[in-house]
Amino acid sequence: MDGALRPLHPALRDCLAVPLVAYDVKLPINAVHIGEPSTAATVIIAVDEPLDLGWLDDPNRSTARWCSLSGLHLRPALIHTHGLQRGIHLAVTSVGCRALFGLPIGAVAGHSVDMTDLPRGLTAAEHEAIVSRASWNDRLAALEGLLLARLERQSPAPDVVAAWALLGRGVPVARVADEVGWSRRHLSNRVRAEFGISPKEVSRLARFERARSLVSNGMTLADAAHTCGYADQSHLSREWKDFAGRSPTASTEEFPNLHDLVLAPAQD
Repeated sequence: MDGALRPLHPALRDCLAVPLVAYDVKLPINAVHIGEPSTAATVIIAVDEPLDLGWLDDPNRSTARWCSLSGLHLRPALIHTHGLQRGIHLAVTSVGCRALFGLPIGAVAGHSVDMTDLPRGLTAAEHEAIVSRASWNDRLAALEGLLLARLERQSPAPDVVAAWALLGRGVPVARVADEVGWSRRHLSNRVRAEFGISPKEVSRLARFERARSLVSNGMTLADAAHTCGYADQSHLSREWKDFAGRSPTASTEEFPNLHDLVLAPAQD
């Protein structure tokens, strides 16, 4: 795989979960990449060919877009690679969705939209300004400049952010409601309105993401299950299949997981 990484600009650290990553991967012509759910929205800025994206539960439908934003989802996405994937990946936080693109992350939960349809999404002219650069490093620099130029200090309400953080750490829903001073029903309404998924789904998604990261870095399934609070390895395997559409022991794809590529360099 060719490409480049660009460390997070200090002003974007609350907006992006990991550094900006450019990727250039050649694959078999019929290769289909499975996009696993995560706790960040995904922006893909495609180069040469638009991203052909669908969903595992509806495999015969897909949509090609040059610039797309996919919200939090609990089902696997399908990327029809057509033998080549070239583009830039951003993992956008809930703060970043509001601050950069002018909408709550929940507005795009469970689906993908064209960036030109967002209140402050990237325009066709801005896409061209990025992809026309001669190198990946230049393209990443151009994108960073556009993000900084549209950055506005908007963020979810502090109590909603606090609830998200607690749920992501595995705190039980009833205790989260107590800590932020809400009823469980009000917590559910506020979390779903901002993030597009329920408090329980936030907890499940964050736990799966942590377990998958640990396994990808060499931890055994049994140890990851114990570390992340699953009842046992079978419980983790069932959750893995629900979120990823396959077992954790399935064959590794030729297309790398972009979140894994940037997690280690993010500390540089």
